[in-house]
Amino acid sequence: MFKQLIAALLMCCGAVHAAQNQVKSPDGKIILTLSDHDGLNYGVSVDGKTTIERSRLGLEFEGEQRFGPTAILTTTRTEAHKSSWENGFGKRRIVSDQFNELRVTVRESKQSPHFFGVVARVYNDGVAFRYDLPAASGLGNFVLTKELTEFRFAGDYQSWLGNESVCAESQYPQRLLSQIPVGEKGVLPLLVESPRCFVAFAESDLLNWAGMFLSGTGSSAVTATLAGRSDGKGKVSASVPCVSPWRVLMIGRKASDLIGSDLIANLATPNKLGDISWVKPGVCAWDSWWMGVNPYLPQFTGLDARGNTESHKEYIDFASEMGWSYQLIDWFWYKDDPTQPLPHVNIHELVSYARRKNVKLFLWMHSKDLTRVGFDKVFATVAAWGFVGVKVDFMDSDSQETVQWYVAALESAARYKLMVDFHGAYKPTGLARTYPNFITQEGVLGNEYNKIGGAKCTPLHTVTLPFTRGLLGPMDFTPGGFLNRTPYDFKTTFPTQVMGTRARQLAMTVVYESPLLVMCDSPTNYRGQPGIEFLRGLPTVWDETVVLTGQVGQTVALARRSGERWYLAAINSDVTSTFDVPLKFLGMGKWTLRSFADQWGEAPDKIREASTVVDEKSKATLTLSPAGGYAATLTPMR
Repeated sequence: MFKQLIAALLMCCGAVHAAQNQVKSPDGKIILTLSDHDGLNYGVSVDGKTTIERSRLGLEFEGEQRFGPTAILTTTRTEAHKSSWENGFGKRRIVSDQFNELRVTVRESKQSPHFFGVVARVYNDGVAFRYDLPAASGLGNFVLTKELTEFRFAGDYQSWLGNESVCAESQYPQRLLSQIPVGEKGVLPLLVESPRCFVAFAESDLLNWAGMFLSGTGSSAVTATLAGRSDGKGKVSASVPCVSPWRVLMIGRKASDLIGSDLIANLATPNKLGDISWVKPGVCAWDSWWMGVNPYLPQFTGLDARGNTESHKEYIDFASEMGWSYQLIDWFWYKDDPTQPLPHVNIHELVSYARRKNVKLFLWMHSKDLTRVGFDKVFATVAAWGFVGVKVDFMDSDSQETVQWYVAALESAARYKLMVDFHGAYKPTGLARTYPNFITQEGVLGNEYNKIGGAKCTPLHTVTLPFTRGLLGPMDFTPGGFLNRTPYDFKTTFPTQVMGTRARQLAMTVVYESPLLVMCDSPTNYRGQPGIEFLRGLPTVWDETVVLTGQVGQTVALARRSGERWYLAAINSDVTSTFDVPLKFLGMGKWTLRSFADQWGEAPDKIREASTVVDEKSKATLTLSPAGGYAATLTPMR
């Protein structure tokens, strides 16, 4: 009896010492709870039901110091925030930023002199939290060896997580949470379908930390895994004060709700560059590399194909004809120093030629060459030649050093008013808001995989992207392939083919977001072809976005507005789809709908063009062939 009484008293003491704090979304429907019961942890409920069960929080440092396992919540502070900001490079011009915030100060134990903090924000469309390491933490210069963060669901739900990749060029296979491989570095985001909502896990405001992956546990939980430093100094080497990136849970009752979210951008540090009037979005012609052949240099084919002065002029001419702003000179134009062009590409002649055609130029370079020669030397030279942007490739890492390299490269490029397109890149983390000259990026298994081989750029993959990689930010998928084949007939050839219909490739230019929209195919394959008029004068940033319908891996349809004109687009998987979309987003008046649709029963490169008058009470019936698409413009009638 005495032992039972002591045990009961100890349990009561534990209850007294344990503390928890809650913060709700502005609409009260999402609740995050922070607690120190059995160590620092959090949980999330949606619409009154548990979605994330009690999940561990914490950090481990060199010297066996840990924050979290025996933590005690000490002080808390809450505040409400409501504002908006203008985004000239995203899915909508005016972005609402409304959340409730909880700041918690944590002591690792009663005897510990060290403090750290957790900051949590709850929005109507998600939750985010980050670790705050203030000067009072006593860490000084520190080496982080492990992040203890986990995400534990209430059930073993269906999920989609990117396959391990050094540059986020991943497919997102569907599987149960318990089937996610233990120890594998899954590429964000992780999308989970729970009975009540869809949740996408990501990160934002990655500036001086290591990039995060997720690993399976054989259960309904996944754990954070950070990229290691190349110098062997743990995961993060820094000094206090320091904050981690935001750990983000995007939440939507339907999967399609997530596509309209601005949560990643909202959580990122605002523009650090000041005046960005020189950053101009637009459509960009590519060069001969993607097609894999150049008749002026027939000895180089496939992955070794390259442009030269003559072929680049043809791409510049076509960009000018189409009203596109840019053309990209891709690799093989220099040997090992980006300030020393090779003779087959006359840089000065091309810049002068493009200027006469009202086209501006981007220039490719390898990240290692850029680093070795020096940011300022290379960027000063490229800007003096007359280029407005650079495509920098093959970083292939999420390490803290690479994250810091990104920031240094973007800051240096901004000094010379150069836009930047990163390829061989990790997934977006909101950095394009902080440095708006970061005009787009890869970090996606895109159209180039039709050329590389392996048949990975499948209809299932490309219709899954809007619900996975597409949630995070700009995506240089490089759509617009016009050698269209059914998945059954597709082959890796040069010139490069693509899986799916012509209308699907048109629709991708609207479904996928990229302020610099690089069109993959050649003037030869574009000129005079059905559907080409949809690409003329195409906008790449939007004033408004309305997601109309969507099911992961099956279909997605949305409408985007630029100025007075709306663009309607849809893609599907490898089965026929027919569905109606309401046009109530149009508002008052009559509108001309000009559609570019699949030609049912015909070859995949055929387009059925039509025009009709509609209004806000109309519905558009969309019929998509297997691996099909639909694209349309809606223009107000005067």
